[in-house]
Order: sequence, then C-alpha cells, then structure tokens
Amino acid sequence: MEEHSDPRFHAASPDPPRRRLRFRIPEHPLFHLALLAATFVTTTLAGGLAFTDKGGWLKDGRFADGFAFSIPLLVILGSHEMGHYLMCRRYGLAATLPYFIPSPFLTLIGTFGALIRIKEPIRDKRQLLDVGAAGPLAGFFVALPFLFYAVPRARPIPPTTNPDTVLFDYPFLVHLVQRWTGVGYTSATVHEHPTFMAAWFGLLVTALNLMPIGQLDGGHVLRAVAGRRQPIVSVIVLALAAASGFAGPTWIAFAAIVAIFIGVRHPPVDNDDEPLDFGRMLVALLCVAVFLVCFTLVPVRIL
Repeated sequence: MEEHSDPRFHAASPDPPRRRLRFRIPEHPLFHLALLAATFVTTTLAGGLAFTDKGGWLKDGRFADGFAFSIPLLVILGSHEMGHYLMCRRYGLAATLPYFIPSPFLTLIGTFGALIRIKEPIRDKRQLLDVGAAGPLAGFFVALPFLFYAVPRARPIPPTTNPDTVLFDYPFLVHLVQRWTGVGYTSATVHEHPTFMAAWFGLLVTALNLMPIGQLDGGHVLRAVAGRRQPIVSVIVLALAAASGFAGPTWIAFAAIVAIFIGVRHPPVDNDDEPLDFGRMLVALLCVAVFLVCFTLVPVRIL
C-alpha cells in the first residue's frame, strides 16, 4: 500500500486497521532441514543413553552408538508425515513440509514427534479419509521391516525386580512377529535392540494418532466414515479411555490433552451425507486393524 502525504487525503480517510501481530512458523526448506538435524542429534543422544550398554556419547560410548535408534525412528516419523504431505499434494491442498520437533529431555526419546500443517480446510470426505489414513499407514508399514530386523536381536538378561525399573509392554503386533521369528521374551528378561525400541515407539505413535477423536488422524477417518455421528463415537472413545485409567494413565492423559486443546468434534465437510466407496471403507477398516495391533493398554510400566 502506498503512503500518501497530502493532509486532505488523511482527513478524508478512515483510520487504518491495526494489524494483529502473529508469530508465523518459518516454512523455508532450510528451517525444516535444521529442525531435522537438531532432532537427529537429540534422538541419537537419547537413544545412545537409554538403549545402549555404554550410554552413548553422553556416557562412555560414541555418538554413533545411537544411530541404530535415531535413524529408524526418524524414518518412521518422517514416513508418517510424508504420507500426509504427498496426499495433500495429490489433491492440491496447501501443506507444509514436515516439522521435526527436538526435545531437550534426553532421558526420553529426544523428540516430541513430527507434524505438518495443512493450511486450508479439507471440504471433501474422500480427500479427508485419504489424507488422514495416509500418514499412519505409511509409518506403520515402514516400521515393519525394522521390527522384523530387531526382534531376534534382543540380548537376554537376568529377570529384574529392582525398583524403578522401566518395562515396556508389547502390542499384539510384536507378539505376532516374535511368533513368526521363533523368539519370545518380555521387557523384563531382555535388553531390547535400539532399533526395536525405535519401531516400538513408532507403533505407539501410530496408535495414538489413530485414536478417533477430534482432528487426529483417526478423527479424520472417523468423520469421513461416520459423518455427523462422529462426535457421538468420539465421546464413547473418550469414555473408554477414561475407563482405561484404572490400568494406567497413558490413554486417558492423551485423550484428555486432545479433547482440551484440539476438541472432540471434527469440523464438517461439504458432503457429510454421501456414502464412501467400497475401497475407502476397506482403508478405514485397515486403519482400525492397524490401531488394534499397535495398541497397548499400558505401554510403559515401572516396577
């Protein structure tokens, strides 16, 4: 807008509207690359510290000791987000490249995950289902070869009863892979391979994202399938998550955070009342199956 200096112009013109100051997350590819590099460092340090014998670079080991954890984890998370991104590109929807989020808490996994931002509403239920399902399904199938590789590579240890020992419960898919590979164990009897833990976290992220609430990936799929009945189903899921609190806090805490900050109701689409085609109904059923085989009632336990 040009600036005018004639006082008559200013006298006849209304006061210009005040601009709202909003923080905009950069979208330059170098910024995305910098976040990826930072997350690679934090996940490598965290993986070496938590899942290697010498503790990685933070203790008596090397920085590269954490690669067996960080590389597969970032590949799984990146595949999830690229599934969303590429599906958005297919439909001409404006979306950002993936943002990887490093975490300073290196005693955990070194990251808060990854995300993309879709910059316009999705108006068509077919597109909604395709975009919502593409991410978790991509991450799930990419995690499978890492899981098959790492399950047989666990190192047996004497069963522990030490207090404050962290144990990881395995989802049904891990038990299936153990049966197929002829190796059976629990977290209390082995030291899991770092790549196994990357795949385990990938499966947990998949299950969390497929919860059919609000604008999670599972909420997108549910809205496409159930239409206007979506809020009712999501409330039932919230009730089940609350009931799971008697076993452990994971699902009720995550569902509460989603309900508070994202909401239970998914925005409507223009063709809410149109039925989905048979192929997309199969994709929705596949999402349910993936959620079930990735689900663990109490993912982490402390003795």
